[in-house]
Amino acid sequence: MNELIYNIRYIFQEYLSSQNVCFFNIPEYQRGYKWTAENVKQLLNDLKNFGLHRQTAEEFYCLQNITVAKGSLYGKPCMNVIDGQQRLTTLYIIIYYIQRSLTHKILPADADILRYSVRTSTDAFLREKVQTGELWDKEINPDDAESKDRYYIMEVAKAVDDWFKENTLNIGVILDNLKLIVNQVDNGEEETVFASLNGGKVDLDGADLIRAILITRAARQKYPTIVSEKRIRQIANDDIDMNIHISVSSQGKIHEYRVKLGVELDKKSLWWSDKDVIDYFEQLLPNRISQNRSFKYRDYPIDLLYYAFYEVFRSKLPVEGRDMNLRHFENGIDMNSNPGDDHLEFWCELKELHLTLMDWYNDAETHNLIGYLMYNFKSDIITFERLYSIWKVAKGKADFKNTIKRIIRYQLAALYGDIDGGKETLSKVIVGEKNDDIEEKLICLRRDILNTSTYNWYDSQLTSKILPLLDILPRTIEKGRRKEQTFLPLKQKYLKHVTSEEDKEHVRSQTRPMDEKDMTEEDKQLLLEENRKGLNSIGNIVLLHKSINRSYGNDKLILKMVRIYSEHVMDNVNAFIRPHTLDVFMSKMKSIDVNGVDDHEVYWSEEDIKRTVQDIDAKLTSYLDFPKFINTDNSNQNNG
Repeated sequence: MNELIYNIRYIFQEYLSSQNVCFFNIPEYQRGYKWTAENVKQLLNDLKNFGLHRQTAEEFYCLQNITVAKGSLYGKPCMNVIDGQQRLTTLYIIIYYIQRSLTHKILPADADILRYSVRTSTDAFLREKVQTGELWDKEINPDDAESKDRYYIMEVAKAVDDWFKENTLNIGVILDNLKLIVNQVDNGEEETVFASLNGGKVDLDGADLIRAILITRAARQKYPTIVSEKRIRQIANDDIDMNIHISVSSQGKIHEYRVKLGVELDKKSLWWSDKDVIDYFEQLLPNRISQNRSFKYRDYPIDLLYYAFYEVFRSKLPVEGRDMNLRHFENGIDMNSNPGDDHLEFWCELKELHLTLMDWYNDAETHNLIGYLMYNFKSDIITFERLYSIWKVAKGKADFKNTIKRIIRYQLAALYGDIDGGKETLSKVIVGEKNDDIEEKLICLRRDILNTSTYNWYDSQLTSKILPLLDILPRTIEKGRRKEQTFLPLKQKYLKHVTSEEDKEHVRSQTRPMDEKDMTEEDKQLLLEENRKGLNSIGNIVLLHKSINRSYGNDKLILKMVRIYSEHVMDNVNAFIRPHTLDVFMSKMKSIDVNGVDDHEVYWSEEDIKRTVQDIDAKLTSYLDFPKFINTDNSNQNNG
């Protein structure tokens, strides 16, 4: 059998004897049994679905881990269950239920295999009612239970009976294809490991097994016990008298490192539990991660770190496959061709990845660039794995950011017009190789941004990419007489156009009120014509949350400006205001202050649109290094 993962048949029939102990014991420091009917039915449903969809004999369903340590009870050697007593007890109940109809029993009715020293009454109930099968001889009513332990045991036993009366499940799936990771720690340190695993600081699921693997194995590989004379001489550089008896042990250091490792994992888990962190990184990773049964990151957010690790290193992991599962972490990762430290290497690489992702998230410009790229253009070739590989070979943060900018330029050009795509073109873009086709498309894109008369940006698919891009650009802030460029880290909702929540909205009302009494027909036509100028220019379009946009309809511009500013000040109380949207409306406010325009005369004019498109073009050209060109349109002079 594998030294870490065992099927249920082996665990209950052979594991104890292989370790020279008599039974599993639930020690005094453990809490009572707390599984519910819903818990066990979910397990059985999962096993049934697994059995129906299993494609190869090697596939198995892993029910996470149990952590154990050798001890003694009543003068007999036993295996104390530090973590996983709920799972082990539930499996014990299921086995004794299904074997009632079997000629050849899985476990003897009088087997001494599970003890509850935490509560002797529970121990007696399991022995007298569950092992004998007597519990199922009549209708089970959990409300008749004399203790909480018995209540939950009876509830689970009844649920198992109810489930099997309505469903079928191959016994082999339970005994042979259902497996547990069994982590055995050294005698004498079980309470420390228990405190680390069950300290209540963070919730863990599939990550629990990774935690246990790291705590029990990485530490031992960092401080291996020194027993050979050759190794002692290597460490001491032969400056030691080998006639003196030497006993070298690293057990103390192992213990200390395990505690430290547990604390570090808790800190990482706490960071990953932040909602904004979850929202940001789940968009960077493949969409399929939400379908994984073993790692549920919405309940246990540190799983996102393990998903990220898998995406980055899956080609180097011992078990290959498209989707992550528990087997990928069982043997660690071998980066140095030394098989004796693979779990320690796993821990070191995991720490480096975590620090990298923290850096990406906390550096505002990197945060925005990566978020915008992945939220808008994630694909089979623009992946998290590729992103990390770019980071690893970059000469520094500035080089990394410039590479991301090049990819964004390429994506905008490809969206604007046909460009030879694929991995080969992207690879050339990443290393900075010039592409004339891309540059030509970007020049055309600039021309259409500056075009306020004929290009329809309202109906263009590019609008939903350009407007969020404007939000990630540097902001100009004033400090006394000085102006500085800075970046504000954006929440994930700003990084792309959210169709379900946002409208594309014209800044200028599409219908303009007219004073019918005092206007000639010619004046009316001139006003209508003026209102149509630049209507669908990108300088007249913003993204607005639907709750705001649809509440003011075609109000006057000054009323829109007041509403936009008030929503911005309220800071997401009702909805959110994008940075570019705020800039557009507030730019008119500055114009009013400078020129002394009367509120009643405030109107988003053709000149305002031209001013806005020139500002958009200048910002994109500066930040993304768009190619220069000579603009021959006299109405929009901009030489780049």
